[in-house]
Amino acid sequence: MKRIGLIFLLTFLCSAMQQAQAQQKVAYVGEVRDSLGLPLEFANVMAMDTTKKTIAAFGVTNKQGQFKLLLENQKVYQIKVSFIGFVPFERYFTAKDTQALPVSIQLNNDERNLGSVEVVSEMAVLIQGDTITYKADVFTQGNERKLEDVLKDLPGFEVDEDGQVTVQGKRVDKLLVDGKEFFEGDTKLATKNLPAKAVDKVQVLQNFNDVGPLSGVNNSEQLALNIQLKEDMKNMIFGDLELGAGPEERYKAHANVFYYDKKTNINFIGDANNVGDLAFSMSDYFRFSGGLAGLTGKSGSNFQVSSDQLGIPMAEKNSAKELNNQLGALNYNFTPSSKIRFSGFAIGSKVDNTLGNISERQYVLQSGQKEILNSESNVKSTSGLFKLGITYSPDASLQLDYNVFSRLSNIENSDLQNSLFNNQSNDINGLTTQQPYSIEQQLRAFYAPDEKNVFSVEATYKDQEQDPNYDLQTTKRPFAAIIPMTGNSPYNLLQLKNIGTRQAEAAINYYRILNNTNHINFKLGLNRTSQDLNSSIQEKLDNGSKNDFNDPGLNNLVDYTFSDYYFSLFYKVKFGKLVMNPGLNLHRYNIENQQNGITKGLDKTLLLPSFNAKYNFRNSHSLNLNYGVAASFTDIQNAAQGIIVRGYNSLFAGNPVLDNSWYHNLSLNYFNFNMYNFLNVSGGVNYQKRFDDITNIIDFSGLERVNTPVNIDVANENLSGNASIDKRFDHYRLSLSGNWSRSVTNNRISDLDNENVSFQQGYKAGLSTTVFKALELNFYYAVSFNNYTARSTSSKFENHKPSAKVILRFLKDFRFDTDYEYNKYKNTSNGTESNYGLLNAKLSYRKEGSKWEFKTSAMNLLNTTGVRRDSFSESLISTYEYFIQKRYFLLSAIYDL
Repeated sequence: MKRIGLIFLLTFLCSAMQQAQAQQKVAYVGEVRDSLGLPLEFANVMAMDTTKKTIAAFGVTNKQGQFKLLLENQKVYQIKVSFIGFVPFERYFTAKDTQALPVSIQLNNDERNLGSVEVVSEMAVLIQGDTITYKADVFTQGNERKLEDVLKDLPGFEVDEDGQVTVQGKRVDKLLVDGKEFFEGDTKLATKNLPAKAVDKVQVLQNFNDVGPLSGVNNSEQLALNIQLKEDMKNMIFGDLELGAGPEERYKAHANVFYYDKKTNINFIGDANNVGDLAFSMSDYFRFSGGLAGLTGKSGSNFQVSSDQLGIPMAEKNSAKELNNQLGALNYNFTPSSKIRFSGFAIGSKVDNTLGNISERQYVLQSGQKEILNSESNVKSTSGLFKLGITYSPDASLQLDYNVFSRLSNIENSDLQNSLFNNQSNDINGLTTQQPYSIEQQLRAFYAPDEKNVFSVEATYKDQEQDPNYDLQTTKRPFAAIIPMTGNSPYNLLQLKNIGTRQAEAAINYYRILNNTNHINFKLGLNRTSQDLNSSIQEKLDNGSKNDFNDPGLNNLVDYTFSDYYFSLFYKVKFGKLVMNPGLNLHRYNIENQQNGITKGLDKTLLLPSFNAKYNFRNSHSLNLNYGVAASFTDIQNAAQGIIVRGYNSLFAGNPVLDNSWYHNLSLNYFNFNMYNFLNVSGGVNYQKRFDDITNIIDFSGLERVNTPVNIDVANENLSGNASIDKRFDHYRLSLSGNWSRSVTNNRISDLDNENVSFQQGYKAGLSTTVFKALELNFYYAVSFNNYTARSTSSKFENHKPSAKVILRFLKDFRFDTDYEYNKYKNTSNGTESNYGLLNAKLSYRKEGSKWEFKTSAMNLLNTTGVRRDSFSESLISTYEYFIQKRYFLLSAIYDL
């Protein structure tokens, strides 16, 4: 409680200081109009400090042409007003609290017809259609290190700890540098590595589309950022190098090297450390390895190819005992002429991570006894991701793309566990190994013979192999009633499995532009996926021999084919500020499932509607409604009926007669960013109702269970929402956000119908401020409530987390960074409570104008040993204590290239 009180005291002192500063300031309010007296929206208004020669305040006019600047009383400023196509306005004035309101400023048409580039260079913010351009130097203070520091200074931008960017409440889908994708548009690699000094302008590209002929005809909702580099950073190598070392053999080596010219862009990122800095995490690997975008998902149909790689634990800094990571990443773009471009990347990573936790597990519809599970896992992974892309565009009407994407990895996950249940102890040793690979090819062609017609053809082919093998050793005999083992303790089972997938997709689109407000789109496509799965269970005996089980129920040999032929019709119509896009998708499905000499099949025809409506109140202020009915089909892993060992107490048996699920999806999203008062409001509601949903029948025998998927006849549903408000004042910023989710899922446990209800809420408030440009203070308070209810079980958890981040610049060349969070975690169902804090600090020195920087870092100064989490599944409620890295120190040197 003392720590919480200290944070609130600092917040109070910060607010008091800002109040004192605000009392010395006056509001300079005015309006900007053209020569005809009409208001000019999005005009830039800057007040220049005539003494320091810096920007003292900045604003953008609203729809009524109004602006407001907060300035120091009795101080002389130079006001500059600019708008594209008009002669810039400049005037000196003295800010007074007796100012006559409002000040009226008239801009005259620029009869000299200045080039837009020359005018834009004088504007801090330029809004042109779906593009917003920010001049970075206007908003930054000059001490930013990386791109993420620049983006955090821009109004309406948010960058989270993982480097993901949101603008005006919308998540950024792609990031470009000088118009070209940076590592497949990944925001994390860009925000964490691109030097701030190289950034000239930041462009927000709404409704982004990287295919010229499709501009204006398809319904892209993508949001992209384009980072424009300074001219003096081109035709030269720039970046930085870092080397660090500390006690207990701690080390860190990091390199960023960039080269840009008109034809060639090369980006290299290298990293090796054992201090928990994840330049490329397992979650990043899975995001990249999603491969090329599928085609049928856009037509309301979903065939999900499951991946066993998702069973590999995700290691993060605050959930792992030891983290050792190595990364080499190369991104390139080569444009030999205006007609052709080559691009791609190669990423190699190696991890050796150790995770440990203690979990208390309560099984739904079981006795009141709980399982205590101690676990330690080691994950070793070597992986490679590669992509080559060729784009040929001889003119604006034609574009041809060819892409090939491949991934391969060698993953080993070992688990040492001890299970204590019903006073019985079981030592468990599990080892999962796999060497999966996939290769995907895509060919696309887009052609617009005239302004009224657009054609496109897209085809992809994917070849994928997965071979997860699971080696299980236990002191207690596993699955005695199902698997006829003959050995003695320790018992040893080996689950072998191999899945091959070959997927071909193709789609032909025709867009007809009827007039300025009416478009029509016809689409014809197919998805054909063939899979084969073979699996077997073996017992490894003490003498080194193996016992193969001949029971067909313990083996799988399956061939599975899914075919989807579809025709889609979409109509786009515009009524003023309202754009509507209804659609119909007609699908013909065929499934063949052959196993154990028996072939089962499914043939059906479905009509799936969709609807989208968007109302644009004005630029950066919109309301978006989406509704669609989707048919979801399962892949071979759910259809293979032979037993699969998934864990020390879990078996899975598929169902060869599964049908599809029906998903009704409804979402309503609101965005409003006001450049006049820098108020950002966003929110959304999402509702999903799932009929004939695939869920599990769970058959328990003590601690052990067998899961079998079925189409349940009771609807499952999920309702979620989020809201945020962000307000920037002169020197500080306030933010409030919240999210909540209520899901209802039904299953059957030990022949009893069970309804699971999960209600999760999270709220966060933040205050950020800068005092005298030397002290940055960021205070947050977050609270979460997780309530889990099943037929005979209920658990409630809550976590209160105040936190603070402080940056202090002193003695001109020194900088001190520290961040602290305090967690008060409660299980309110049984009254248990856990309190812990995390404190990190960093002191750095860089002489002005020097290429060298030196810093010392200290992580987990309080030497906290573990953090708390909770989770809820269809049959299990768990609370975890994750062990984390102990305190360490690091001394580093950084050199700017």
